[in-house]
Amino acid sequence: MKSIYISSTEPRSGKSIVAIGLMKLIQNRIDKIGFIKPIGNAVGVEPDDDVELVRILFKLQQAPDIINPLSIEDARNILATGGTDELLTKILHAYKEVAAKSEIVVIEGTDYTGALSALELDINAHISKTLDAPVLMVASGEDRTIDVIISQVTVAMESFDEKGCEVIGVVVTKVKIEDYNRYQKTLEKELSRQGISLLGVIPIDKVLSSPRMGEIARKVGAKVMFGHEYLPNLVSSVRVAAMTIGNALARIEDGMCLITPGDREDMLLSAMVSRVAVTYPNIAGIILSGGFDPSDSVKKLIGGLSGFNIPILQLDEDTFGVAVKVSQMPVSLYARDTQKIEAVYRSIRQYVRFDEVNRLLELKKERRTTPLVFLNELLDRARSDRKKIVMPEGNEERSLKAVSKVMADGVADIILIGDEAEINEAANRANAAIDQATIIDPHKSKLLDGYGEKFFELRKHKGISLDHARDQITDPIYFGTMMVHLGDADGLVSGAVHTTRHTISPAFQIIKTRPDVSLVSSIFFMCLPDRVLVYGDCAVNPDPNAEQLADIAISSAETAKAFGFEPLIAMLSYSTGASGTGPDVERVKEATEFVRSKAPDLEVEGPIQYDAAISIETARAKLPDSKVAGRANVLIFPDLNAGNTAYKAVQRSARAIAVGPVLQGLNKPVNDLSRGCMIEDIVYTIAITAIQAQQIEKLKE
Repeated sequence: MKSIYISSTEPRSGKSIVAIGLMKLIQNRIDKIGFIKPIGNAVGVEPDDDVELVRILFKLQQAPDIINPLSIEDARNILATGGTDELLTKILHAYKEVAAKSEIVVIEGTDYTGALSALELDINAHISKTLDAPVLMVASGEDRTIDVIISQVTVAMESFDEKGCEVIGVVVTKVKIEDYNRYQKTLEKELSRQGISLLGVIPIDKVLSSPRMGEIARKVGAKVMFGHEYLPNLVSSVRVAAMTIGNALARIEDGMCLITPGDREDMLLSAMVSRVAVTYPNIAGIILSGGFDPSDSVKKLIGGLSGFNIPILQLDEDTFGVAVKVSQMPVSLYARDTQKIEAVYRSIRQYVRFDEVNRLLELKKERRTTPLVFLNELLDRARSDRKKIVMPEGNEERSLKAVSKVMADGVADIILIGDEAEINEAANRANAAIDQATIIDPHKSKLLDGYGEKFFELRKHKGISLDHARDQITDPIYFGTMMVHLGDADGLVSGAVHTTRHTISPAFQIIKTRPDVSLVSSIFFMCLPDRVLVYGDCAVNPDPNAEQLADIAISSAETAKAFGFEPLIAMLSYSTGASGTGPDVERVKEATEFVRSKAPDLEVEGPIQYDAAISIETARAKLPDSKVAGRANVLIFPDLNAGNTAYKAVQRSARAIAVGPVLQGLNKPVNDLSRGCMIEDIVYTIAITAIQAQQIEKLKE
């Protein structure tokens, strides 16, 4: 799945021209092309012009409210209440619906014409990052010096860089044709110094920048008095004709729209006569201002004439007001305007380096999933094949609130373990709706005897008696773990009030380790502001030896891959490469070699320091030839002390969401919660457990 985000740096940059032109060129190579304009005009009031244009031109099947999910007013209202995540989530859901039926999606940014214009650079950057779409900037060169264009583009580039977006380059539009060669050469040279690729300079096209008389009539609300059939006339310029007839006629140009007061019948008739005189240019139309009607005799005369081929419009505003209104009116493209559409395609083919754009889009791009996308994907994947997750801490209020949300959102089916009256009382206190959950009290369950006998069979070699086994299995975590083991549930989540040891010990005794894994370990999904990283092992193994550390790395890479990452493993140490020595460094070095020998298909680097693992700049200085350094997304800590300290420090200091610990290496999924967890942590851990259960089921098929 590929995408490209086309973003203006200012109003009226020609962004829509670039968007549909590129779509036409892309369509020559790819059949299934999608389009979305996340924020446009008011949906339900007036369809966004660009959305309607693209839907018709490219015969898109999606409804307008999917292609354009939010109006500028919707976005303003959401952002006014601090709902950036809500805004991005709505856009993400619409994008996914389009992307599901497309091989590539062209995303058009905002127009910079509404109440959000001061914030729009940042909004576009947020959307681009969320949708993981590389940005093609579009900047206007109309009446701009080269220095002003460079300044505008650089400011926009900084905004995208700040949000961690990938910018593939910029197209500069509306340059005067006589300036084209000079602007093209100078901009390419100066922008390259800023690390910005110039992918095209498009000269002004008078056809594209000119409205038609019918468009003026619609947009300014003018009444059409005469000449309906000539509303397609193209308007190259607008001029007020309020002087003497001789002076006005001397200033007439081809394609001009004349504005004159409605009571200036002399000017009106002279302008009409000029239209048929071979000695004068052909005007496009006339607008009568002031709300004045020509006299009945003049109207009768006009109505009886033929060969004038111009529309006459009328507006109530005074002449100056009409002139301002028309001059400030944005010019739109319409699908039926084949002359303009062909001009768009011609300009893009001739002036945009499409082969370079195509090459950049086809590069294998590192997928740096944002937290918002990752967390939404977790919920979506869990919903796709609902699993039964058992929660042994049935009367814990945070867990009950999480269960209420999980079930309302259709993420999973839940089994709560505990006394039914206590659970219902706790749910009432927490205002949690758990009606759809199944509640099982181990002491009263008909499953108790069978579970007790099964546990006895599993542990009798340790000297346990049948009575002891039956008593032990009444513990909610043991009972829930046995449910998972015997297939009465698909996974277990616990730990909001119990220790990690209490949560995972029953799993070691009952579910046990996968035959291909030497030890159970854990990872956290660390949702940082601009990316998601995998940390391991931060919860289970205190002091792994080199081979165990390698197994942790391989298991972590498998888990990362299962959740959509292309794993790049960093084996962390206080030393990078050969810069340091000592037993701990040697252990990490040895573990790295074990990974390479056991899983040669994995990209791994070690020993490596944390900064060299995730910072491109530091990596260039310390390990310039490494494929992993600076880009690592699976970070393996040398021991539990380092891992646990690091994840908590990052979680609290960087305000990161830490999802986990996610246990890996068990035959069936059991996951631990931190006792300091929040409701959303529990929701996401339930989703992860459900996804793990889905994957285990697929392996059996």
